[in-house]
Amino acid sequence: MIDPADYVAHGIALVDIPPRTKRPLTFGWNEEANAITDPERASKLHGNIGIAHAYCSPLPTMALDIDDLPEARIWLADRGVNLDTLLDADDAVQIASGKKDSRKLLFRLPEGISPIPTKQITDPETGDMVLEFRCSSANGLTVQDVLPPSIHPDTGKPYQWAGKGNWRAIPTIPAGLLNVWQSLLKPTATKPPGSWPNADDSSEVTLAPETIQHLRSALLSMRADDHALWIKCGMALKSLGEVGRGLWLEWSLTSEKSQDD
Repeated sequence: MIDPADYVAHGIALVDIPPRTKRPLTFGWNEEANAITDPERASKLHGNIGIAHAYCSPLPTMALDIDDLPEARIWLADRGVNLDTLLDADDAVQIASGKKDSRKLLFRLPEGISPIPTKQITDPETGDMVLEFRCSSANGLTVQDVLPPSIHPDTGKPYQWAGKGNWRAIPTIPAGLLNVWQSLLKPTATKPPGSWPNADDSSEVTLAPETIQHLRSALLSMRADDHALWIKCGMALKSLGEVGRGLWLEWSLTSEKSQDD
């Protein structure tokens, strides 16, 4: 059994998660001030726990979260990345949930790279999740992934460490995979109908920090799992440009569908 304090001793910032659930419920859990980085505090955790990617030290971590192994393999191969090579690497650090066709690889970001916004890849026909690059929200707050020995709420079994590597020595993300992730953040040459404004759009809205916090609180009081509500909120926030987009994506990451493992 892994003592949560051992995680903290190896630079892994933690998030407190209620027993047999997959997501934190405490308001502000994704803020750096609330990340658990003190061994004494960590040793008192008795429920499930998560890794706060953006606040790990000495370098942030990320998760390559595979929800559909066959489709993810094809998608990455089309971009020059061999997923099987990543999974079979001698230093590969994986979190296993026991879910079929699901894999999760952990990496550290290279030195000098700030936390990178999470990007989700879905099947264009079904809308089902294929894979995610998970690290932070659009406005820099952390996202989290459940760590062993937490108990999976669906199977009732503990998450386990897998792969040939050791979680105490999480490897640096390969350059090819990092390049794919960063390429997803580049603005497109043309703006499709109904898209969010670019950050340099002259119509960009500026809001006071307290207003943004009020909006965040209102969103977090609702469930992002309700698809109709999710769409409705997204359309309502669209008028706020990148600020609204960041809030919407941050809220979206609280959905069970975004944490299927």
